[in-house]
Amino acid sequence: MTTRTTCGIESLVPSWLLHDSGYRNALQQHLLDRIAIQGYEPVTPVRIRQAPGEVPPPVGMILLRAEVTVEEFDVEVDGD
Repeated sequence: MTTRTTCGIESLVPSWLLHDSGYRNALQQHLLDRIAIQGYEPVTPVRIRQAPGEVPPPVGMILLRAEVTVEEFDVEVDGD
């Protein structure tokens, strides 16, 4: 049986980094490296979007959220 889970990281950055491809690529790679260390493989592309926060970010800053869906394989052990 498999379960799909969304993994993500958030990054508070200057607003101009929203459109900086180098930063976006580095954020994607960081997330992919973190899930690889945990033994997961992505099943969807990484999505980066501006995230709503509980409190507004400081002036000139935005909160970015990178998300990816991974599949977890559940192993059932029969105790009989």
